[in-house]
Parts: sequence; C-alpha cells; structure tokens
Amino acid sequence: MSFRTNVQYLRSQRNMTQEQLAMLVGVSRQAVSKWESDKAYPEMDKLLAICDLFGCTLDDLVLGDVRHPGSGQRASKPDHQDADQATSATHVTAPVQSAMEDVTGYASFSNAYSLRMAFGIALIMLGLAFGGLFAGASQPTDAQNGLAFLALMIGIVLGLAFLIPAVSARRDFRRRHPYVADFYTDEERSRVYRQTTWELVCGLAVVLLDVGINSAGFLVWGWSHQVRGFVFFLLLALGIFLLVHAGTSHRMMNLRAYNRQMDSVDDGRWDTYRYEHRISNAISGVIMGLCTLVALTMLFSGNYDNLFGWRIPFWAIWIIGGVFCGVLQSLIGIFRKPPRA
Repeated sequence: MSFRTNVQYLRSQRNMTQEQLAMLVGVSRQAVSKWESDKAYPEMDKLLAICDLFGCTLDDLVLGDVRHPGSGQRASKPDHQDADQATSATHVTAPVQSAMEDVTGYASFSNAYSLRMAFGIALIMLGLAFGGLFAGASQPTDAQNGLAFLALMIGIVLGLAFLIPAVSARRDFRRRHPYVADFYTDEERSRVYRQTTWELVCGLAVVLLDVGINSAGFLVWGWSHQVRGFVFFLLLALGIFLLVHAGTSHRMMNLRAYNRQMDSVDDGRWDTYRYEHRISNAISGVIMGLCTLVALTMLFSGNYDNLFGWRIPFWAIWIIGGVFCGVLQSLIGIFRKPPRA
C-alpha cells in the first residue's frame, strides 16, 4: 500500500473525516486532501504526528502496509535479508487495532477542569459557612459583621480564583483543539462512569443528611442559627463538590458533544439549539443570582428565618432556587429536542 492508501485506511478505521484529521495534525483540510491524492507529501513532524495518532510505525506508514505491522521494516531491508521472512509474513492480515492516542492532552485537561470547578464552588460555600458563623448571632457586633463579610469575600475570591482560570483554560483548549478524537476505551469509560455514579450518590446523600442534621439541630438539639448555618454550608460544600465533580467529569467524557460544535458549525439547526441552551443557562443564572441576593440580605439583616413574614431560613432560599432551576431545565429538555446530526 502507498502512503495515501495507508492514510485513507487509517481514517476509515476511525470513522474520521479529512477535516478532523487535519485538525488533529495541525494542517488544513486541503493539505490532507493533497496527501491522499499524491499531490503533496507531509513533513516529518506531520508524519510522526500521524504515527502517534494511529499507533503505527513510520516504516509501515510510509513504506509498508499498516494492515500488516512490520511490513515497512521488512520493505526497507535488502531482498536477501527479507527472503527468510517472506513466507511467514504472508499470513498476517489483521488490521491495526491499537488504541487511539490522546495527542491533545484532553484527559489531563478534563481532570484538572473538573477539579477546579468543584473546588471553586465548594470554596464559595465555605465562605458562606464562616460568614454565617461570625454574623449569625442575634445581636451581631460591628466586629462580627466585619469578620463575616471578610470570610465571605475570602471564600468568593478563592472560589473565583479556581473558576475563572478553569473557564478561561477551557475556552483556550477549545480554540486550540476544536476536534478531539475519541481515544477512550470501553474500560476507561466504565471506570469513569462508575466513579461519577458513586460521587453522585454520595453527594446527594450528603445533601439529604445535611437537611436532616439541621432539622434535628433545630427540633432536638436546640442549635443556634450560627451553628445550624455553619454546619449546613459546611456539609453543603462537601456535597456540592462531589456533585459538581461528578457532573463535570461525566460531561467531559462525551467527546461526541465536544466535537459537535465543529461538526455542525454550518448547521443552522445546531446554531439555534446552542442559542436556546445559552438562554436557558442565563435564566438559571439570573434565578440563582436573585436567590443569593435575597439570602445574603436575610443573613446580614438578622432575618435569618423570616422572609416577608414567612418562616423560611435564609439558607433554604438556595435550595428553592436550585429546585426551580432543575424543574425549568427539565421542562426545557422535554420540549426542546436537539436536531439529528
């Protein structure tokens, strides 16, 4: 097989288009088209990138047949050295089955991104926990209010120090790698899905346990608002860390959705779908922002369990807002079906 035939075969084995291969190697689609029509030949660094991507040797790619591993090395030898191996090589017909290489470093990037997002949101919850601990007294002093505000600001700043670089790094990675070949094996997917399932279950269990402990603290143990608020946000930070890490890790494994932006860049239906998705996320963000404003107003005004005459603790505002956002997203998901690729 010639070089162009080898490249075509390797692409077909991975169900990869010329444009996708071009993005992975770092050339234009026209360059790949010229390679496969024998109008041009790649440079050495591109040849090595193709070898790393498909798990084949340079000799097999250039001189031999990628369906017969080692054929390129035999072809590069003199005829008298290869004569003894000719008979045994004729029966080798197995195609290349090597695993796809993570040439873009997507796995390490996605792991770091998931941890940063989880830590960022959890740190903001910890800031709320210590803020409520300092300012939760029935008659807080100016010093206590100052410490509460300082603790809240430290939590928010530390949380944003994780969140903003994570979002920025994700945008930069998308810009540099608009397409990522699906290199995950079935075993790796199963392992990650089992891990995220356990994290999801444990996160929900911690949140439910948190509500139960706070209820018992109010009805049985007679905890003050300070202690209840601190324990609530402390456990909530742990539960949110597990839930966010599980959800982000699970979503980052879906490379089909990651690549959909490139595959459907000219599809107006997908443009509409992504626009509606951004609108729904913006609505949810506005809802949770308003809930945060109301809850913090209740916290620092001393009305920890009173909202317009209703006996609602300030921390329950986030739960109500989260439930409402979840219902909203579910309804949007029911009535808005993504177009077929």
